[in-house]
Amino acid sequence: MGNLTPQQLLVRIDMADKEDPSKCANLVESLFKKFDTDNSGMLEGAEFKALVLEIYGYVVEEMKVKFKDAGEGAEGVHLHPSNLEAIQNWIKSTMDPSGQDKCSLDQLKTTIKAIVDECDYSEQ
Repeated sequence: MGNLTPQQLLVRIDMADKEDPSKCANLVESLFKKFDTDNSGMLEGAEFKALVLEIYGYVVEEMKVKFKDAGEGAEGVHLHPSNLEAIQNWIKSTMDPSGQDKCSLDQLKTTIKAIVDECDYSEQ
């Protein structure tokens, strides 16, 4: 899993079956290591912000697919800048409820699946 991009890891985390938490945990650990550039075991400052932006990019693309029929023309839904900011703030506050711009591996393991699953497309 070391050669996968962060986006590829997010796709696999999103697709991971809740019945196999060890597989998802391994994927999350690989994602965490990509951003823990100082190997401190904690994503802080620029590391944390880079991960938030990566997840944000993934979530926004998922939302465009999910709501493609609700918008205008071929582009689908128009995500207003205030909505985009709210999405980014939601990701940050979910991953870091204390607001300190940091996240441990354990925190990421308990939050990332919920974040990526929130935007899944389903035809119900």
